[in-house]
Amino acid sequence: MKEVKITVNGKNYDVKVGDVTSSPVIVEVNGKTYQVELELPTVHETPAIQSGVTTPVVKPVAAPVSKPQPVIANGNAVRAPMPGTVVQVVTNAGTHVKRGDTLLSLEAMKMKNAIRSPFDGVIKEIHVSDGQKVAYNDVLVSFE
Repeated sequence: MKEVKITVNGKNYDVKVGDVTSSPVIVEVNGKTYQVELELPTVHETPAIQSGVTTPVVKPVAAPVSKPQPVIANGNAVRAPMPGTVVQVVTNAGTHVKRGDTLLSLEAMKMKNAIRSPFDGVIKEIHVSDGQKVAYNDVLVSFE
């Protein structure tokens, strides 16, 4: 992932951006993981006339960026932020976790990603196991 520091309205952010040629693109902002869908830029052609010969001039148009989607999909379930393979589940049903605690590791695009609890709570059920392949948005862990 490419690491950059950006400032928006005077606030600093540490940003890591995954492979922009894949979809969705994985983006981490100040430690929180998001999935971002990028639209390919469209191209407008404007003819340029020079010495009586018309030549198209290609001007790229900036692509709009969709709103990032957080790892959690609803109030009681953590869903897969990307397709991948569960490397290791590090918690159990009934465990009290705090926001930021690692729940499991997910390997995607040859990178291990820590899937962390988005809030304090009690694990109700682990829906995956080590070595299991998951698709984008599959439920990984549910909370009571």
